[in-house]
Amino acid sequence: MTERTTEPATRQSPQHQTAAQLIQQGLFHHRQGQIPLAMDRYTEVLRNNPQNAEALYYVAVVACQEGQFKQGANLARRALALGAKEARVHNLLGQALDRLGKPPEALKCFDAAIAVDPKFAEAHGNRANILADARMPEEALKSFDHALAINPNSPTDLLNRGALLQDLGRHAEALESYDKALTIVPNAPNVMMNRANALAMLGRVAESVAVYDAVIAANPKAPLAYAQKGLALKHHGRFDEARATIEQALTIEPNDAVNSVALGQLLLLTGDWRKGLPLLERRAQLPKPPYQPLDLPQWQGEPIGDFRLVLKSEDDLADTVQMARYATLLAGRGYPVWLITSDLLAPLMTTLPGVERVITSADALTSDPRRVLWAPLMSLPRLLHLTPTAVPAQEPYLKADPERVAQWAERLGTQGFKVGIAWLGAAAGNAAPLAALGALAGIPGVRLISLQDQPGAQDIARMPFGAAIETPLGDNALSADGLLDLTAVIANLDLVVSVDALPAHLAGALGKEVALALPYVADWRWLTGRDDTPWYQATRLFRQAGDRQWEPVFARIAEAVRQRA
Repeated sequence: MTERTTEPATRQSPQHQTAAQLIQQGLFHHRQGQIPLAMDRYTEVLRNNPQNAEALYYVAVVACQEGQFKQGANLARRALALGAKEARVHNLLGQALDRLGKPPEALKCFDAAIAVDPKFAEAHGNRANILADARMPEEALKSFDHALAINPNSPTDLLNRGALLQDLGRHAEALESYDKALTIVPNAPNVMMNRANALAMLGRVAESVAVYDAVIAANPKAPLAYAQKGLALKHHGRFDEARATIEQALTIEPNDAVNSVALGQLLLLTGDWRKGLPLLERRAQLPKPPYQPLDLPQWQGEPIGDFRLVLKSEDDLADTVQMARYATLLAGRGYPVWLITSDLLAPLMTTLPGVERVITSADALTSDPRRVLWAPLMSLPRLLHLTPTAVPAQEPYLKADPERVAQWAERLGTQGFKVGIAWLGAAAGNAAPLAALGALAGIPGVRLISLQDQPGAQDIARMPFGAAIETPLGDNALSADGLLDLTAVIANLDLVVSVDALPAHLAGALGKEVALALPYVADWRWLTGRDDTPWYQATRLFRQAGDRQWEPVFARIAEAVRQRA
């Protein structure tokens, strides 16, 4: 039998083919998923002419598809330098830079793509994702709307727009986006799961569970669907059902880190720390682990010996502030304690009593000959055998810089009852609308002082009571120096009113009074059914009711402030 080829016919031998013909053949193979054959054609063009910008672009596309983003970015830059000022090249470079962790540079590339071609829908969508990650939701929504006005049938933009709307608590609008996406890609599992999440947040739990069950029926071995279903049940306070669902997933895949951590957090939330804390250790195997382990022996609670105890902070700033107390506790027990943390937190962490050294890189460990045992900070509750009734508080355990405290005392003055406010947490579920804090604005004698960074400043400008909010910290992004100023400002306040965010933990660590606003089902550390917390003695909890509305929460906080002021 004569073999047939699906490659476009050509009358010329490869060495006589033009660059355009080779690129067309490469594109044919590329579309068929035959990447090696495609690369043969693209590289043949570049062997003959290393400055062929179009071939460079397609090789850059292949590099990015294979996860070689640094190489892809370099190739895209070469193509641009050779005059390929096309929108698609700017867009590809932006995508590569985003994956390389350089979102500001990526945003410039997407803007450049749009400047070349204002109707390039993909660049608008990519720009929206960068802005959403940067916590600039209104600007992100505008970009999504631009993308969808150009290409209304982009399931990716509809999905991402819906996810952003969910982050903003606009679940009904999110549901509309998901429903539209499902008309384009019916039964797409990721869209269906997001749709189920939105239904759950709208209180339509039965419908939500039905959608999760449909995803599970299509793929009974998909642990993520069980995890999402379990979380939906958890966030409606149906803890027993949530636990059963997640445990069912773990019978299918016992080593699944996502479900192990989800079950651990559920057990911690309901007070079973003995079983929950060991499961939380699986966070190191999550798709995005919160810390990078050290290539050194891990501390398992051994008594003091011939070693340094090195504690490593994790990605969440609030977690580090909360758990840093145990560096001091262990130092007080006689351990020589070192702390590895981020450049951002290091100056503040040097105020921890008893800690020998605060470093920002494991390389600094070589400066001391003593051997090392190490532990992640968030593992200390397990290693110290904490329970909800046995959480050493030790406040205050952090200190604001005295010189900065004095400077901010002079700037803020002594007038009024000074209330710091923070309404945006690092996690989307921890965000409250600034409008809900309006109840605080009219209390006689109370001064509202914003502790938010840039996105919060944009909220203030849109509020009718925005003029009543002082912004002494400006709108700069958080930095190590800015964090020291934030801490010094908090030290000068009478009260902090906050969602579950960094300012609340800083205030708690300083021993300041805090009114903490929590969603209906909060993070595990705040437990359930109580208005106090073992973590911070001067913190009072104000929880959403089943209606999930923030206004009643802040109305109760305002009444407490009225009495306190």
